[in-house]
Amino acid sequence: MNRICGQCKQGFAITTIDVDFYKKISPEINGERFDMPEPINCPSCRRENLLTFWPYGILQKRKCDFSGETIISTYGIDCHFPVYKREHWFSDKWEPPSKEVDFTKPFFDQLYELQCRTPHFHQLGKNNENCDYADDVWDCKNAYLSRSMANCEEVYYIYRVINAKNCVDLTYCYDMEQSYECTYCWQGFNLMYSIDCNTCSDSWFLYDCRNCSNCFMCWNLRNKKYHILNKPYSKEEYSEKIKHMNLDSRKSLIILRKDFYRHVRDEASHRQDFNLNNQNCTGNYVTNCKNCNEVYFLENGEDCSYVMRSPYLKDSQDVTGLYRGELCYHVCQSTDLNNVKFGNFSVDCHDCIYIDQCFNSNNLFGCIGLKRREYCILNKQYSKENYEAMMAKIIKHMIKTGEWGRFFPAKFAYNGFNLSLGSFYYDETEESIGIKGGFFEREPESSTNGIDGETLPDSANGIDDSIIGKPIICADTGRVYTFIKQEVDFYRKHNMPLPMYYPERRNLERFGQLVQLKGREINCCKCNKSITTYYPDKWGYKKIFCEECYLKEVY
Repeated sequence: MNRICGQCKQGFAITTIDVDFYKKISPEINGERFDMPEPINCPSCRRENLLTFWPYGILQKRKCDFSGETIISTYGIDCHFPVYKREHWFSDKWEPPSKEVDFTKPFFDQLYELQCRTPHFHQLGKNNENCDYADDVWDCKNAYLSRSMANCEEVYYIYRVINAKNCVDLTYCYDMEQSYECTYCWQGFNLMYSIDCNTCSDSWFLYDCRNCSNCFMCWNLRNKKYHILNKPYSKEEYSEKIKHMNLDSRKSLIILRKDFYRHVRDEASHRQDFNLNNQNCTGNYVTNCKNCNEVYFLENGEDCSYVMRSPYLKDSQDVTGLYRGELCYHVCQSTDLNNVKFGNFSVDCHDCIYIDQCFNSNNLFGCIGLKRREYCILNKQYSKENYEAMMAKIIKHMIKTGEWGRFFPAKFAYNGFNLSLGSFYYDETEESIGIKGGFFEREPESSTNGIDGETLPDSANGIDDSIIGKPIICADTGRVYTFIKQEVDFYRKHNMPLPMYYPERRNLERFGQLVQLKGREINCCKCNKSITTYYPDKWGYKKIFCEECYLKEVY
């Protein structure tokens, strides 16, 4: 069944699998069935709406609205709800507000009023030490200006990383140590400026390499040592050549990076996608999945559609950032949910509809900020019988207002669109997102007071402690950043020059290698078979292979 998206006006299809799923999740209350309506927007626009709710705000100082103490949070002083320090939020020192249902008003308006009154905690994560300047951080120690990570120690400016130690500027990496400027790499040690590498060490500028060490500016290598530009050398020859690469010079590194990307574009072999061990799946970065349609960064999923970054998921649709879930629909960044429809930032909940930052609860409808509760509507407690009767009445009211079956409106988002993960994937202006009901958030202004990033010492030999804490003006964005001692020590240890760009600018450049969510049809450059690939045409990759030809070419 073909539809026209109510937002972007592009055509999209609703499949029989989708229709069956909507029937499966339609609630039945006291024998009365309430059909889940088909979506009015296409999968891409629905994904954008979900990503609007995933904060990527600027870590900044503000006051805790409970205690008045200074905290570091992505939620600024203009945030539309109170912000409590995490320890206070999870305590029993306060009671969430509640509301009576008013059937003369749209339900979303009432829910938004409740959200504006309900405190949210300042930082996502727990079991951390010295990680105040970080967010979505779990079981970590000494992390600075980093996000979405677990089991990391002594890390700086990293994003979506697990098991890293003594690393700087990593994006989407696992099991790394003493590494710098890497994207989508696993089990690396002393690995620099590399992309899509596994079990590589003591190397610079690698692309799609496996089990390699002491290699420089190489691509598609397997089980190699002492290679430069894919050419083998003796250990002595390799060491001598590396000495003359001027790796301690920023000017030299800029030239080398351009050369590296040119080789990746013109000479490297590229597999059509990054999928592994799947059955009947479409999408990219999909691993160990079965019967999944248009999914991205999904691991161990089954019978899912329109999902992104959600491992261990079953029988769910329109989900992003859900870790372990089943029978979920329109959920953003949550954990351990079952039969939850329209949920945001919630953990260990089941049989809930329209919940925001709720924990260890079940049978909630339209609730915000609850812990260990059940049978509540707009945070008000009901008996089981009255809860079910009231829920049925509210759904009928929402059907009349056109709200039933829709995700939270964009004004519910914790941050402005420009400070959400949505801005990584979708180009929106303040005007265009306003038309969709969203908003932009005020960002810190650029500054002219500080050291111009382009005037930083070119060589690592010029680094001393006098630079620590001084304001540096990003050579591209004009934003001010500073260096901390641990970071400077890392650059000195690895004989690297100081970076002249603002940390988030560097992360966005790395993340840009992973944000393609739209496939395009091309022909395999070897066998000419029609394939779907996710490399944008503007990257200009010369050699894109189907899976079979890629394996023959590289292995």
